[in-house]
Amino acid sequence: MSMEFDNPRLQAGISNLERGRFEAAFEVFFDIAVNEADEEAAFALTRMCFDGQLNPEQVNKLFEWLNSYSRESNGYANFNVGLMYELGMGEIARNVKTAVQYYEKAIKDEVLDAYCNLGNIYVFGTGLDQGVPKDIPRGIELLTVGANAGSRVAAYNLGTLYEKGTAIAQDYDQAFYFLTLATLQKHEHAHRCLIIFEKAIKGDFTKVYDAAEQQYWKIQNMRKLYRSL
Repeated sequence: MSMEFDNPRLQAGISNLERGRFEAAFEVFFDIAVNEADEEAAFALTRMCFDGQLNPEQVNKLFEWLNSYSRESNGYANFNVGLMYELGMGEIARNVKTAVQYYEKAIKDEVLDAYCNLGNIYVFGTGLDQGVPKDIPRGIELLTVGANAGSRVAAYNLGTLYEKGTAIAQDYDQAFYFLTLATLQKHEHAHRCLIIFEKAIKGDFTKVYDAAEQQYWKIQNMRKLYRSL
């Protein structure tokens, strides 16, 4: 899915990104983010990092800047540094404990997708090998807060978790609610899952849809519809 911005200065970066010219796109976004403190450029770098479109040299360059910028309590910086530590990118060794610390900082700065990443760590126990305990109730709580506040990734993940019923008890109403909430925010995978779900599960989800739609507009009206990954 392509990114859309209100800032016309970012069009050159977007154009390069859509053409697969990731190095040129990175340089444009990085220059604007560093020299103009542009949050949309910072988000674009977050998306490129999240989507695996940066080479190791770019990752290291971005990490060096973000690691100092995050000390100013910048949400995107904290989220991105957390992501780099969680995945072990570039020359940054994987360190889930450190990732958790940065995600917690990002949550305080209202980066809603940080709820998703941190929630996933607890639900799936991806940090067990590094001493981060698996805590499914805590993970579901984080995902739920993030989803209802505007993280479509958290909503999608919750929807699939409730549909499959593996980590948590299967609940079709909850699955439909969160998949719908993610779909209303244009999450493409959630939309496909919702179509399959509706064909496979026969039931009346009218009230559940209404609740999801009401929550979506509540997010809109509160201006907390986060520019989601």
